Amino acid sequence: MSPVGFWESLLAARMAVFIGIFHSMFAAVCAIAIGSFCGIVMGFIMTFARKYVVFPFRLFVDVVRGIPGLVVVFTIYYFLDVFLRSYGVKLPALMAGIIALSVTNTAQMAELTRGALQAIPRGQIEAGKAIGFRFGQILYYILLPQALIQMLPPWVNSATETVKGTTLLMLIGISDLLLVTQQLIATNNHALKYYCFIGLIYFLLNTVIEFTGKAAEKRLRFDGG
Repeated sequence: MSPVGFWESLLAARMAVFIGIFHSMFAAVCAIAIGSFCGIVMGFIMTFARKYVVFPFRLFVDVVRGIPGLVVVFTIYYFLDVFLRSYGVKLPALMAGIIALSVTNTAQMAELTRGALQAIPRGQIEAGKAIGFRFGQILYYILLPQALIQMLPPWVNSATETVKGTTLLMLIGISDLLLVTQQLIATNNHALKYYCFIGLIYFLLNTVIEFTGKAAEKRLRFDGG
């Protein structure tokens, strides 16, 4: 039997590859969206709330940012699985993976938001109060637009790291792009070509995120300028 060529094997396994890409991208998009929203809210709380309110959020951010992403994935997966099984509920691995990536992304975004807000001169808050703005209006009209501009470049880095972090999900049984690729490699000897192929896919996906972030940054600077 003649060996199967790379493109022939890839075409034959196209559905498995598409499923792997879908699982990876679905987990990444959900984690980026959830992490961005929760992280921004948490960053505002850490900046403006009282110290006793800030403390648990500060502790969460420091702990999550201080441990490897793989540990977060395993901890969330096994802890939630044991907890939910006690109520007769089975936790889908993909859901656990999304939660784990969201937790990591939330901690990163909270710190980015806090840093961006603290970089804004405090005099602008006083100026807002002087013209009769309530605190919510100061956040919406003064602080948030400036903070978003400062946050976008590091947000892009965080989003691309989340995309790459989806490769950890294979370790809890999710058929992500990397796991599908390894399964295909086990059936042939095109390891280098397959790894180059998925490397190109991840590169293209992260390039789209980078271009989107740069376009959004230009738009915000134009609107604010």
